[in-house]
Amino acid sequence: MKFHFTGSAILFSALLLSACSSTTPTTPIAKAPAERKQEAQCYQEFSALQKLDPVAYESYRKQFDNINKNYKIYEANKSLVDENASEVMLTEINKKLSLVCVRIRSTVYSNMMNRANEMNKL
Repeated sequence: MKFHFTGSAILFSALLLSACSSTTPTTPIAKAPAERKQEAQCYQEFSALQKLDPVAYESYRKQFDNINKNYKIYEANKSLVDENASEVMLTEINKKLSLVCVRIRSTVYSNMMNRANEMNKL
């Protein structure tokens, strides 16, 4: 599965900040419908973790914060550095966003499977 999260680090910052203060969904930045769907699904699963597994939620929130911090550095300096260096940084940011989303999906799946197994014991 391939993700294209150009500009999504800012999206996740906004979503993270709004997650606790608002119930209004935020429109993703991505242009392509498939990218928008993947971002929305990642955010929904991330939001679900807030109640399903608060410890995991906090861990992933910190990972997103780190990615966002690096994205801000990238944005502030992309016009000042070599195009190749800029591309490497953006590729790394996108790769890490994709990785965190996969981790979130896996954690949600595991959590739900554990709950289903507990119900089977009834």
